[in-house]
Amino acid sequence: MNLTVKPYHHGNLADAILQRAAQTIAEEGLEALSLRGIARDLGVSHAAPNRHFKNKSALLTALAADAWGKLQQAVLGAADAVESDSAHRRLNAMGRGYLHWALNNKAMFRAIYHPDVGRYATPELTAAISRFSDVVKEAVLQTQAEGRHPNVPSHLLTIYTNAVPTGAALLMLDPLVSREFETSEEQEAVIAQVIDLVVPLDGLDD
Repeated sequence: MNLTVKPYHHGNLADAILQRAAQTIAEEGLEALSLRGIARDLGVSHAAPNRHFKNKSALLTALAADAWGKLQQAVLGAADAVESDSAHRRLNAMGRGYLHWALNNKAMFRAIYHPDVGRYATPELTAAISRFSDVVKEAVLQTQAEGRHPNVPSHLLTIYTNAVPTGAALLMLDPLVSREFETSEEQEAVIAQVIDLVVPLDGLDD
C-alpha cells in the first residue's frame, strides 16, 4: 500500500512530521522510520526535523503521546455517542471505541507499544498515558458502583478492562490472525463480542 505523501507547505512542521512518521510506519514498518527520510518526503532540509525532534526515539515518543491523546478522544467520543447515563453502557462503548481506533490507526497504535517508547519516555508521553489511565479508572469505578465486580480491587479490574481490548487489538492487527475476520461485518462482530465479555450489557435496563 502506497499512501500519497502530501508536500509540506508553511504551517505546523512538527504536526506534518508526526503525520508522515505514522504514514511511514503504516507503509514500511517502524524500522524504516528516520528523520532524514521524513525530511526528504516533506521536501524540507535534513536539519529541519531536528528542530522539533532530536532523534528517532524522540519522534517516536512524540508520536506515541499524540496517539494516546487521540485514543482518549476516541474512547470518550464513543462513550458520549451512546447518550446514556449508564456507566456500563459508557464503558462498553469506550472499549469498542478503543478497538475501532486501534484498527483504523494501526501505525499510531503500534507506536504506543513499541519498545523504544518505554525506554525513552518523555514527561509529555507520561502525562498523556496518565490522563488516559485516569479516564479508564474513573469509568471502571463507576461501573463498580453500578454492581460490576464490586468486590474486585479496582486496580485489578482496571488492568483487566484495559488488557482485553489491548490484547484483542494486537491480535486483530496480526496479519495471520486477522484472516479470521477480513470483512467489516466480521470485524465488527468480534469487537462487540470481545467487549461484551468485558463489560456485559445483558440485563441492563434500557
